Amino acid sequence: MQKKIVGKLTLCLLFISLLSCQENISELGGGYINSIELQPAYEVEEITAYSEKITAIQTNSLTNYLIGTYNDPVFGTTENTILSQIRLATPNEDFGMQPELDSVILNLPLYLTQIDTDEFELDSIFGTGDFKLKLYESNYFLRELDPGENGEFDNNQQYFSNQIDEISPFIETTPFFESETINLDELKESITLIDRSDEDNPDTTSVNPRIRLKLPLDYFNEKIMSKAGEQELVNNNNFINYFRGIHMVIEPTTPEPLLINLNLNTEQSNITLHYKTMRPGISLDPDVTPEPVESFDELSLNFSGINVNFYDNQFAVDLSNQNQNQGEEYIYLKGGEGSSGVINLFTGLDSNGDGISDQLEELRQNQWVINEANLIMYVNEDLASSNKNIVNRLFIYDIENNIILEDYRLDPTLSENPETSASIHLPPLEEDSDGNKFYRLRITNHINNIINKDSTNVELGLSISQNVNITRTLDIIDDSETFESVLESSALSPRGTVLHGNNSPFENKRLKLRIIYTETDN
Repeated sequence: MQKKIVGKLTLCLLFISLLSCQENISELGGGYINSIELQPAYEVEEITAYSEKITAIQTNSLTNYLIGTYNDPVFGTTENTILSQIRLATPNEDFGMQPELDSVILNLPLYLTQIDTDEFELDSIFGTGDFKLKLYESNYFLRELDPGENGEFDNNQQYFSNQIDEISPFIETTPFFESETINLDELKESITLIDRSDEDNPDTTSVNPRIRLKLPLDYFNEKIMSKAGEQELVNNNNFINYFRGIHMVIEPTTPEPLLINLNLNTEQSNITLHYKTMRPGISLDPDVTPEPVESFDELSLNFSGINVNFYDNQFAVDLSNQNQNQGEEYIYLKGGEGSSGVINLFTGLDSNGDGISDQLEELRQNQWVINEANLIMYVNEDLASSNKNIVNRLFIYDIENNIILEDYRLDPTLSENPETSASIHLPPLEEDSDGNKFYRLRITNHINNIINKDSTNVELGLSISQNVNITRTLDIIDDSETFESVLESSALSPRGTVLHGNNSPFENKRLKLRIIYTETDN
């Protein structure tokens, strides 16, 4: 009986203790989650942000390549061309006897979404104008290894977006091919191919929409067919030294320009030479020499070699005198050879001169539990008023170490679908209750590490992102004070936007860090 009384007394004391602890804990800002409305959360305004122009970026070995012209009402016009080193899919091709070239077809598949059986929506195409495709032969040798200062050949050769002036003297001035005018609507239709290898029963195949053009027979008879059995076609080392590349250019034929994002890394992107030839026949009688038979064959030239994207960029925003200490009114973000943002947190008064602001020191002394931390960035819809300046995703990362934040790595929504991936850390563009567009970047782990784990308060880079799953960085030519590289996902996009910075004249739209925390009594 005594044991039962002691047990009940222990439970009562434990319950009273829990109630006491509960009274000593108060959670602030809990109602703020998933809301842009002001809630009782801690707000950090000691932030500086400014923009930096990216002069030139590495553009070989990209995931995609841009070709065409893009006009941005804020950032100006950019023209993109591609220099491609094509390779033999099958070196040392056996052309048979008396080969005769029948047709040469250029295939450039497009990114698309199938809406219905024969209806497609083209993705990664910017603009609606008509265009012509021009192909120029290049005599510039694209090498794989950088010889270095002393001929070490230890590193891969890098090619940059601004090298067209250096390479153009080696490119023929007259195209060996110029297409008829291509209408964008025509590219949305599937294409029916006819296989004539069996003339009595030709086979048909339907392929997805693509740029599919017939190239001149004379040119490829001279460049390829005339070299049958010779050293130029024995292996790809010989071939790329003999046929050094093709410069692809899109020329707009209407006032509205067009820019296309191409995937040259797929086997379906190729130049296919269709030819007929005579092959030895088959005889069941060893004493009878079979008659040669006609055969329809093909040789594919693919784009698996080095590809370089060139940018002729008429950047229209002057970013030469950015105030790095006090920050700027606006942050200019532009993909491609564009601009990125630099964000510094906790930049206020440092009374004791230890390199840590008074505000950050106070936060560390508070020992709060950081439940959520969000950078709130409003779009300047007066400057970036065009649909071209609607950018769905931004990417924030550590530019001092060129690494992603812990919040990205730990985001449970990471998936193969870039539209929804990392949606906790990097949610897409939102609107507040008044219809104002803003971004909310959740950097909870990053802020918690700074406040509670004494992690270094590093500079943060801010870029637009075409695909948040692509986290690789590309080197830049060293004209930037802060950036050594940029995100490939930014380089792949032509779009740009303008955000309100920490010194925006619109105080309610200034860049802010809002922290939701739990306060504990020590």
